[in-house]
Amino acid sequence: MGLLALTGASGRIATTLRPRLRAAGHRLVLCDAPGAAVPNVDAATERTVECDLRDVDGQADAFAGADLVVHLGAHSDERPWEDILAVNIDGTRAVCEAARRAAVGRMLLASSVHAAGYLPADSPLVREGMPLPAPDTYYGVSKAALEALGGLYAGRFGMTVVSARIMVFRDLADGPPPSLRSWLSPDDMARLVLATLTTTATGHHVVWAFRGTRAGSWTSRRGSPSASTRRTTPRRTPPPRSGSTPADHPGCSAAASRSRRTSSGRRTAGPAAAAEWPAPAPAGMRCAMVLRPVG
Repeated sequence: MGLLALTGASGRIATTLRPRLRAAGHRLVLCDAPGAAVPNVDAATERTVECDLRDVDGQADAFAGADLVVHLGAHSDERPWEDILAVNIDGTRAVCEAARRAAVGRMLLASSVHAAGYLPADSPLVREGMPLPAPDTYYGVSKAALEALGGLYAGRFGMTVVSARIMVFRDLADGPPPSLRSWLSPDDMARLVLATLTTTATGHHVVWAFRGTRAGSWTSRRGSPSASTRRTTPRRTPPPRSGSTPADHPGCSAAASRSRRTSSGRRTAGPAAAAEWPAPAPAGMRCAMVLRPVG
């Protein structure tokens, strides 16, 4: 079967994903930073590589011969800008360039709902195709940059790239998901990886990665994991509590800004001081929960 390279191999998504990919008959190259402990390595089907996420040459060597790169390596929550830039943005650029140099034609990039966390739930963009990025944190900015890099490498080098906006990933071994509508299970993630591996579609595809119980689980339609054109009603989630963080409001980002009043008296979203991040959402701000299956 295929050879799949995973970055962030010691992380929680990769750890639950690996046995499912092995069960499907695939061999894995597990990449993570020097000193990161990758658990339960199967010597018969898995090979570990210690490599900094920004090391293009090292990752290109690790990716050689791979059929797909699954990029999961990143800071998974809000951090100071310098950390986000170094790991999430510079690291993603290095992974994309390493995949290109290694002649890997397919990439699955882990984006996030935070890339569009400032999209109001009643925005027409929720119903009309895939909304443009509207990041709510520095972390969200890094995922918007990830999607832009995916588009660049797909367009310039003819790669197939899927950027998956993950809502809430949860293994049931860690407890029930906070919301079935926003939940992405390990099995769902494995199916997304396999759909990216086998799709006949080319170019860049930004997709919502979650189960969406009303719309049904995502499936691969016509061999393409791109977003479905099926229109459904977006779920309107209550705004986060004052002072809440994304961890307090699973599946919906707590917008990291405070409201400010313009000269006309109208309230708009304005940046918070760095020490305040993540800050409460502006009054009336609601995050988009799009009930659209990936497939």
